[in-house]
Amino acid sequence: MSVQMSGDATYEWQPCSILFPRIGTMLSRHGVRTRVILPGHYLVRRSRTLGGRIYRRASGGEDDLG
Repeated sequence: MSVQMSGDATYEWQPCSILFPRIGTMLSRHGVRTRVILPGHYLVRRSRTLGGRIYRRASGGEDDLG
């Protein structure tokens, strides 16, 4: 019997650079919220439950204004 590992990297955090502002789902320590994603470096992955992309800051710093 062989065990298959899921080789799908879609659900893993990948580096991403945003050049133009966009509306997206942002992950912070307070939860997931829809907000404007400003240009910069982010980590992005596909959501298993929502089906869309989820962004988080690559630097790990919290710039949560709201």
